[in-house]
Amino acid sequence: PAGLSASTFPAKLWRLANDPRVRSVRWDSRAQGLLIDRSLFEQELLSPGRTCQAAPDSFKAMQFHSFVRQLHRYGFHEVLARDGTAEPG
Repeated sequence: PAGLSASTFPAKLWRLANDPRVRSVRWDSRAQGLLIDRSLFEQELLSPGRTCQAAPDSFKAMQFHSFVRQLHRYGFHEVLARDGTAEPG
């Protein structure tokens, strides 16, 4: 997005959510939040033998909980479904 340094966490996350090659991160149906498939995200982007080369070295984190800490740092939070469980994905 314009005005956002390409090297910042939010810019990297925005690029991932808008890259059709990345299957583990996508916008929700209203484009107001992100849906992240944890196991696929770990496989595509965090593991040393990652399967998706769309965003090489996107994040310094190698564990999902470190990535989640970064999300929280930038004001993201988990949204629960009406039944109290985490949204699918």
